[in-house]
Amino acid sequence: MTKTKKQYYIVVRGRKPGLYTTWFGRDGASEQVENFDEAIYKGFYNKEDALIWLRGVSEDIVRKHAPNLLELVDYTTPMKVDDTDIELLKDGKIIMHTDGCLLGSPGAGGFATILRYQNREKEISGGFQETTNNRMEIMACIEGLRALKQKSSVIVFSDSRYLVDSINNKWIYKWRNSKWVKSKNRKVPNADLWRTLLELIEQHDVEFRWIRGHNIDKSNQRCDFLAREAAQRENLPLDTGFNKDDLQSTLF
Repeated sequence: MTKTKKQYYIVVRGRKPGLYTTWFGRDGASEQVENFDEAIYKGFYNKEDALIWLRGVSEDIVRKHAPNLLELVDYTTPMKVDDTDIELLKDGKIIMHTDGCLLGSPGAGGFATILRYQNREKEISGGFQETTNNRMEIMACIEGLRALKQKSSVIVFSDSRYLVDSINNKWIYKWRNSKWVKSKNRKVPNADLWRTLLELIEQHDVEFRWIRGHNIDKSNQRCDFLAREAAQRENLPLDTGFNKDDLQSTLF
């Protein structure tokens, strides 16, 4: 049966935090978050996915804004690592999950990376005042690779076709060979980040794999939350490489 309607909504930060089974109406989730500054919420097709996402929200945030939701999750048990990660970690790989988000068009943006190696895990996130979603997807990968202290074998999981296809289809190398100019003398959007990413990739053995975004992949959901949280921080820095002309090139 095809999923057509979300059935569960979790409001972590809103007028009345909680788990909701309707969006509209007096007791619906929309009443708790609409026009509420820096609301934290998400909708799901089933309760299991909703609780997986809630488990990815830091305990401090839930305890501060929605203590009534603490009984729904067990923070004493570490989050289960995805099965694919487990097999790759056994082979000595570094696993990197990345995600980027945008609050506006353009608007404030955030990025997040989760790095795993053996039994260790590191989370990285940040944001900018005005940027694009594509730039945040690339930045998440850049910051993850920058965190590596030595040459490594890395598997990058991303839900960005823009990022993964640009690497796997070798477009990024063609752009570099053409001095970051496409046909009709059009500049390649986000060339500043692509240059940096290429330099980092060539320092390691890196494989890119695309995953479907916002599904039940626990790491992708965690990255999504961290990126959105970062995009809502105060006093975000400027994205000095952001160019509105690049935005037009990307859109058209």
